[in-house]
Amino acid sequence: MKLGWGVVSTGAAADRLVGPGINAESDSQIVAVYSREREKADAYAAKHGVDHAYTSYEELLSDSAVNVVYIASPNGLHAEQAIQAAEAGKHVFCEKPLALNAADARRVIEACKKAGVKLGVDFQTRHYAPIQEAVRLVREGAVGELRVLQIESCAPSGALKGWRTDTALSGMGAVNNLAVHPLDLARYLVGSEVAEVVALTNAGRSDELETIALMTMRFKNGALAYVNGSQSVPNPRPDMDLYGSAGRISGRSTTRPFMDGELLVVSGGEERSMPFSTKDGFQRAVASFNQSVLNNTEPNASGEDGLRSVELVDAIAKSARTGTVVTL
Repeated sequence: MKLGWGVVSTGAAADRLVGPGINAESDSQIVAVYSREREKADAYAAKHGVDHAYTSYEELLSDSAVNVVYIASPNGLHAEQAIQAAEAGKHVFCEKPLALNAADARRVIEACKKAGVKLGVDFQTRHYAPIQEAVRLVREGAVGELRVLQIESCAPSGALKGWRTDTALSGMGAVNNLAVHPLDLARYLVGSEVAEVVALTNAGRSDELETIALMTMRFKNGALAYVNGSQSVPNPRPDMDLYGSAGRISGRSTTRPFMDGELLVVSGGEERSMPFSTKDGFQRAVASFNQSVLNNTEPNASGEDGLRSVELVDAIAKSARTGTVVTL
């Protein structure tokens, strides 16, 4: 079976990242696109070989060729659009964050459960080849029990633009734009939930939108993690270091898309290096969701993973404003 995807938004994620990944897979194809602007919808359809371009979301949802709805609209629209898609009987693949607050994230999860449709969140970093290898090594105990993680996933893009400058649509700045990926990655690698978090941003204790964000977390299993998810630092290094009780895994150029990098594994007095690329990360994320629909399995990342991320962002926002350690 070939899954028909309906794409909501014609922005960068849908146009240059996930959209090409959908069409690159043998079991999926974009069959419909929605934009409020006719010109943008038509241009996207022409570029990606899409049969139907809609300026009504309801029309896209009524299209029988659409099996999966990919929601790539501004953050503040995700929850309601996901609920509408579920109620129309469509599987949902949603950009991060799943919602701007935990209550809305839970509403999305319940709507998808009630409708019997799959709900996935686009944490594509989980699917990068070096990350999948690191997860395998950690699960197999190659470096013992994880104790400390350092993850940087920054970009030099600077000021927030467009709808990301509107808190009603963005929620937070660099945290919701970039940091949610390494934050989710830390949780994925550790295999435990966050117990405490403390955050500092360049917005200080104000409600301004941040472009620099640093977070330190304690997980329920005792592991500690530091995450830098900033977007106004020059010459960023998208690296990670995972320190276990019996070794270390270092990833160089492994936490951002479209990069050639390597994993260095130090264990048992030996070192070995493996080259990897993150260039097919978005396609791998699409492939994983396709398989969850076709094989009736839980998506990676799931709606529950999306909820945990939203809860963590809420705690980060509180910590940054109050200057305190926040317990989850």
